[in-house]
Amino acid sequence: MKKIASFIILALAFASSAQAVIVQKIYMKDGSVLSGYIQKQDDNGNLTFHSDIAEICLKSKDVTISNEKNYSVNELDKAWVDWAEENEAFEGAGNNRTLYLADVTSKSKTVSRVKIIERGELVRYLQMTPDVYLIAWKDVMAIKGEKRSKTALSGINRIFQLKSGMEFEGEYAEETDSLLTLYLNNGIRQSFKINDVIKYTFRPINPNQDIFAQSELLNIVKTKNGNETKGIIIEQNYTSNNDTENYFLVQQQSGAIQSIKLSDIVETRKEENPKFDPKFDVLLKEGDVLINRQEVFITSISEKGENNVLDSLSEQVVIKKDPQNNTRVTVEYRNANGANVEAYQVVKVNKIENKKEKKTVYGVSYRDLVNSTIRPVSIETSVNHTTKAEYIVGGQGVFALYDAKNKKAIPFIIK
Repeated sequence: MKKIASFIILALAFASSAQAVIVQKIYMKDGSVLSGYIQKQDDNGNLTFHSDIAEICLKSKDVTISNEKNYSVNELDKAWVDWAEENEAFEGAGNNRTLYLADVTSKSKTVSRVKIIERGELVRYLQMTPDVYLIAWKDVMAIKGEKRSKTALSGINRIFQLKSGMEFEGEYAEETDSLLTLYLNNGIRQSFKINDVIKYTFRPINPNQDIFAQSELLNIVKTKNGNETKGIIIEQNYTSNNDTENYFLVQQQSGAIQSIKLSDIVETRKEENPKFDPKFDVLLKEGDVLINRQEVFITSISEKGENNVLDSLSEQVVIKKDPQNNTRVTVEYRNANGANVEAYQVVKVNKIENKKEKKTVYGVSYRDLVNSTIRPVSIETSVNHTTKAEYIVGGQGVFALYDAKNKKAIPFIIK
């Protein structure tokens, strides 16, 4: 059970998923590549893989291609439209664009509306509809994980403990029938003999976010007595030569942690996690500022008596007012020198009548800067030195991020 077993291709019926969940890719010895996640594994090493995208390679003598035709862009689902646009596969222009698809029949199944990408001795096709495959390890070349982006602030790391006592932490990268590989935090791949790893620990990378919000999938562990435990596996322990002493630890939604003997486990399954709530960072240069992920306009401030007057309101970020009058304003900026430092004051900008020049200007009084600023409800700085400050702003009208040190302001409107 320690080794992830895998798969003979044999498709099963599967209900379509609303959104693709791709956390692994299985590379098969025949050239096929399945993208999705391992859905089920039993104690005999049989594995069920849920694919959202599949590139299937078969011998041409084993397949029949039929119903080849051009489908208009209006007949295609979003997955095919996105793929065709990204790969410049459409013919024609605008609403007259078409994509050439076909049906493929093999010994085990028929798949409809697939893209033929190779003909000849082999037939290779791309399938964009969800499907399920049963798999045997002898046909697998490697299983690879999808690497997190640099801006990901959520996810699960693995900590491998070796027989030697050494520990390595990183992101799941790859496994074969003999090796396991991690992406270490320095970007280097570290490989291990599978039999040298005696304990796997799973750790959420964001300490400010619940583990259930950081995992795309839930684990379901079934035991010989028919009981099932659903949650997230946080440890797999193989330190003993006796499976009755080895165990899995499963953290449940309630926070309870269940220990399950390896010898009692008959099956593990995975399903999509409805609590998954990934967070992503932005990479900013010094001086860059975003409000609700919108680019901003920075204006200078001039002192006019007791007021600080904005030199311009020609360009502003517009934010839709919350119906409950509590509008969330998220400000992001680069902060390379200090973590969780508030660089701006949020203030209401008022009309000021300049009687001398006979015109209306917009500004903030010194009194308002002292008594009426809006403080952030949360502030945190990421590993990429991006500070995110969140404010709850009541009312509507013109507001500004006020930078007293540099005599600058960033206006925005809530309406």
